[in-house]
Amino acid sequence: MQVGKSFFLRYLCQQHLESFVKALAISFPQLETTRLILREYHLDETDQMALFRIFSDSRVTRYYNLKTFTEPAEALNLLHKRYDRFWQGRGVRWAIVPKGHDELIGSCGFNAINYKTKVGELGYELARPYWQRGIMTEAVTAAIGYGVAHLPLQRIEAWVMPENHASANLLLKLGFQSEGILEKKGYWDGRFHDLELFSLLAEQWRD
Repeated sequence: MQVGKSFFLRYLCQQHLESFVKALAISFPQLETTRLILREYHLDETDQMALFRIFSDSRVTRYYNLKTFTEPAEALNLLHKRYDRFWQGRGVRWAIVPKGHDELIGSCGFNAINYKTKVGELGYELARPYWQRGIMTEAVTAAIGYGVAHLPLQRIEAWVMPENHASANLLLKLGFQSEGILEKKGYWDGRFHDLELFSLLAEQWRD
């Protein structure tokens, strides 16, 4: 009974926070780069199916802490989680869309933000047809710039599987530094995973 009461109270607090944020007329921070729009997720079938196409590709999920999607319902669940993250004050995740059409091709943003310590956890993914075009560099640059200037974050962290060289190279190019590998730091898909921690301090950022 106590567990149920605790869950109900947390739910009410989340609903109150979301209502409070919207009552203040706070809007989702849409960003624009040379080739991209970074926008809020849309709670519709178009974004749902775009997410499903991305996460049903095993090459996209190879180094991700999610199993490859097999059902559109899995994408719908992820869509709501990412949409709610901003309105519940827990983080911000942008849908990445190319200018000229509104179909999302990936996302980036801060999965978690500690507003007390001003630390944000960076995450991102991109549909395979758009790899190796500099798109994620462009998108993540905009996200970091916003995070440092407006949140304002003093430290940004990213966790990467050691085998994911493309992700590590992206972070190093953006000025992140490796703080080493933590053995068995992550756990998903029924087993533990080593993760490498990369970090960037606000004073190290050059937009």
